[in-house]
Amino acid sequence: MIEKLFTACSLILLSVFANNASAQQTNSAEDYSAYVPEIKAVNKYLVSMPQGSSLLTKEGLKAARDGMQPTAVTPPPTVKYIAGPAGKLALRIFKPDTIRAVVMSIHGGGWSAGTAATDDVFNDYIARTCKVAVVAVDYRLAPEAPFPACIQDCKAAARWLVTNAQKEFGTDRLFISGASVGGQLAAVTTLYIRDSLHAIDKVRGVNLIYGFFDLSRTPSNRMVTDSTPMVPRKYLNDLFKLIFPGWSQEKLRDPRYSPLYADLKNLPPALFTIGTADPLLDDTYFMEARWRTAGNKTYLATYPESPHGFNYFPIKMAEAANKKMCDWIISICDNSNK
Repeated sequence: MIEKLFTACSLILLSVFANNASAQQTNSAEDYSAYVPEIKAVNKYLVSMPQGSSLLTKEGLKAARDGMQPTAVTPPPTVKYIAGPAGKLALRIFKPDTIRAVVMSIHGGGWSAGTAATDDVFNDYIARTCKVAVVAVDYRLAPEAPFPACIQDCKAAARWLVTNAQKEFGTDRLFISGASVGGQLAAVTTLYIRDSLHAIDKVRGVNLIYGFFDLSRTPSNRMVTDSTPMVPRKYLNDLFKLIFPGWSQEKLRDPRYSPLYADLKNLPPALFTIGTADPLLDDTYFMEARWRTAGNKTYLATYPESPHGFNYFPIKMAEAANKKMCDWIISICDNSNK
């Protein structure tokens, strides 16, 4: 009897493991070695750039924001204003001739810099390549609008899209996408669509690009050094002091802000993109594992030696990563038509 029970339990565990493993796809079989010398050169250049807490002073933030101006694209996006929590909320819209779905795009910038326009080139590329409309959210920035004002704005944009996508774009199929802090906001917004709007069936996929998923900071985030490209130690430490002054570790782990700690059941497929030189490596690995073990499909795309923000640079590794994102979106759209 005990032997039969042991055998049954073993078979159940093996079945669970097999189902869990089959829910994950990766790019581990792909060879990016030819692109590594170029990305190493980029890292060396990034480390040589001056960094420090001056980036987060009033003057430093102004300089950072002024330096993140968009590159013009043709035709330019349209701007639509909707009702937001603090007045008008701008949505920057890319609308190709053929629209198979709508991507809600949330920019990065450490909750304190960047705008929806900063991602114009990337969003134009996604719209043209995937034949999707892209709606970029111009959420309020800290410290002028303290966190979580950005989350409130993203929720307002999600409500508008869930209600109006079919009328505005001819389809109610949605993707939620975000990079860096935009990845955190994209995950939180997806949970809001599931729990408050009860419209998760409209979201076909979630594109999470090196996101902050644990605001109490994962090991790789805490182990950042002064020679970490793009986001060195002092910058990250000062950023958290600026955005979350006086927050306890418990508050930082609140699932409303740190989606790693949320209930992740009944969510759409997610593509996780991360570089191995990114201090948010653990955020992505941990979040992908939790998303998958909650019963959802995932694709984990890892890129060797690649730093935070790498897919915005004019390099081969970025081309590969951005193509992977487009292929993933296109594949889901194709399967939705079957």
